[in-house]
Amino acid sequence: ECGDTQEARPFPQPQQALLNVLTWLSSDDWQQKAKGLFSVRRLAICHSEILLSRLHDVALAVTKEVNNLRSKVSRFAISTLEELFRTMKKHMDHEVDEIARVLLQRMGDSSEFIQKAASQSLGIMVGSVTPARAMTALMASGVQHRNALVRKCAAEHLLTVMEQIGAKKLLSGTRDSTELLVCMVVKLAQDCHQDTRCYGRKMLNVLMSHKKFDRYLKQSAPSRDLEDVMATLKQKVSGWQEKRLLYASLTLFLFSSLRSGSDVLVLPRQTVRRTSLRTVEETEQLRELYELLADKDFQTRMEGVVLLLDHCKNSPKLISKNIVQIFDLFFLRLHDWHKKVNQQALEALVLMIPMLRAALHPVLVSLVAAVTDNLNSKHSGIYAAAVKALEASIAHLDNTLLLQALAHRVPSLSGQALLDVTEHVSVLVASVYRQRPQAVQRYALPVLWFFLGNRVLPVRSNSIKIVVTKLARSLYEVMGSRLKVAAARQSQHVEKNLQNIL
Repeated sequence: ECGDTQEARPFPQPQQALLNVLTWLSSDDWQQKAKGLFSVRRLAICHSEILLSRLHDVALAVTKEVNNLRSKVSRFAISTLEELFRTMKKHMDHEVDEIARVLLQRMGDSSEFIQKAASQSLGIMVGSVTPARAMTALMASGVQHRNALVRKCAAEHLLTVMEQIGAKKLLSGTRDSTELLVCMVVKLAQDCHQDTRCYGRKMLNVLMSHKKFDRYLKQSAPSRDLEDVMATLKQKVSGWQEKRLLYASLTLFLFSSLRSGSDVLVLPRQTVRRTSLRTVEETEQLRELYELLADKDFQTRMEGVVLLLDHCKNSPKLISKNIVQIFDLFFLRLHDWHKKVNQQALEALVLMIPMLRAALHPVLVSLVAAVTDNLNSKHSGIYAAAVKALEASIAHLDNTLLLQALAHRVPSLSGQALLDVTEHVSVLVASVYRQRPQAVQRYALPVLWFFLGNRVLPVRSNSIKIVVTKLARSLYEVMGSRLKVAAARQSQHVEKNLQNIL
């Protein structure tokens, strides 16, 4: 029911208002954008059934404005998303992945009032959409993020979702999904940020409330993290929880030893807190690296990049074990205000990728975001290095994960970055389809529909048309007539555009 405020007044012609919204949001005038955002709120409150017909396009346009350089527009866009979640509820399920990614990103690079608004909007999202969708989005975009504030925010809302779902359902999935969940909780419980560790311990308590938690933990938790978990958590849990965690950890250790095929039963060391000389040396190396990468002097930061590259060559295990924390700082150098540092970091990344390979997968989403952001740089050296980093990623990283990360970036990109990323998505289609055809249909097809169905985009421009045509033909080569069948399930506008291209 509409209230008495102007914001809640219905439109006399809501269909026309919906068309106007998309036009205003695509304008370069910030006041027109603000007008469009204001109208979206009115449509959501008073004409939700009309808004539903173009909800994806509207949500995408509003999400794009979250990154608007004018803070007033950005703040208004965030509160508009909050209203969309509040009124459209589970109809927003399909928009959760991209919105969560963008809102979490704002937690790491914005002023305090923007951070507060973004967190509040995520809180409304968690309470409105399907909990499983919210959980997937937060895990994909937040818990492995390079920025500690982003991880903290994601962990806070993830705890709420896990409490909603309950331990029984959380631990009733496949072995792979259970393993991913438990490993994620262990990582959060060990995070460098105190609040994130606290949320991680609370998540662990949620899982431990299940009577068969010990069995799940034995099957899922990584044995190499056992000592760290015990050292950091056993003083944080109490009573029966401590006994249960200790017992589960011990049984996991024994289970891992037996499964490895060893005839000798090795008990866990009792001196968990005893630090070896090797650990002291590694700690000192990391401290020096962190200080150099975070230094105020740009030349010192460049020394930090050189030192990181040297560690990747000579101590890859050290980097792999601390990949998230190290790349927290290194990714900042990929956005460094000083162009020399920015370019050197990108060039170093090109060399790191073939050295680290799969060790980069936990930070792949952030890596892709940092590299693609640099594709719009006007600095020729930075742009060239970003292109090489993207090509190195395709050559040495998991192409399925890379396709997913690049496809999710497309709606939020513009300019040269949009062209380059779309072209690389086309390249990935063939290699990924051979191994996982369903991944191509899940990630690459929506990119094509995005271009063919979004009337706001300048699809008729020659540069856009070239990359979209290449993408469509790459998909047609591997899918054949199934591509046309899939297009028939889209709008007539999409189907017609695809026929014209093919």
